[in-house]
Amino acid sequence: MQNEERHDGSVRIASLSPAATEILFALGLGGRIVCTDQFSNHPDEAKAIPHVRDHQNVKAETLIEYKPEIVLTGISIQQNLAVDLRQAGFTVVHQDPRTINAVYESIRQFGTIFDVEEKAHTLVLQMQQGLNAVKKKASLLGSKPRVYVEEWLEPPMISGNWVPEVVRIAGGEPFPIPPGELSRAVTLEEVARFNPDLIVISWCGAGSLVDKKLLMGRPGWDALRAVQTGHVKVIDDSLLNRPGPRLVEGAQRLYGWMFEMLH
Repeated sequence: MQNEERHDGSVRIASLSPAATEILFALGLGGRIVCTDQFSNHPDEAKAIPHVRDHQNVKAETLIEYKPEIVLTGISIQQNLAVDLRQAGFTVVHQDPRTINAVYESIRQFGTIFDVEEKAHTLVLQMQQGLNAVKKKASLLGSKPRVYVEEWLEPPMISGNWVPEVVRIAGGEPFPIPPGELSRAVTLEEVARFNPDLIVISWCGAGSLVDKKLLMGRPGWDALRAVQTGHVKVIDDSLLNRPGPRLVEGAQRLYGWMFEMLH
């Protein structure tokens, strides 16, 4: 059982961040996780680990039964949770990377904390090589489609943080937002001025179970170039919203759509 005492000397981890869960498994540390948040669903093995609910408001008493020695939280929405759990006596590592380089650094930090530095180095190198391979292919596209990636539907929010970097790597011109800036609400007027060639729906927590009509049917959005040409795509949001190894797959997906558009 996951919540029984362990006798192999490994640290018991409560991973309350889906990105942290994915990174831990990629580093071969999945067996140390005693519980996760409700959204940790990758890889498949993560689904079998006990999940705790209320992603931003996990209660200390809920965690106690799993006896974690370290709790992992992530990104800005769990900042207050990290503070609350520290005050409750837990050892908490909170990561809030907002650029791709910061994502690499978060992986290296886990490598140091859990004494798997070589594996962390290898994982970062694999990510760098994967993204560089996408960038090399994207350099041959010939033009840079304007890409609007939406993180939330009501109000509409542009994907910030590392996502614009991923768009550039994949060969597109992202909606103008400063590097590393948090996702923010946008108006139709702002999107219309940008007039994207490609719209990518990446609604947080929705996976790929999204009805495009919820975006395409908004008043005034039918005038956007991407809507008129049918270039509105839905991506499993975990490929873009989680600062971890699968950002490479997200970049590959974006590149593939832009390649189809231009050929």
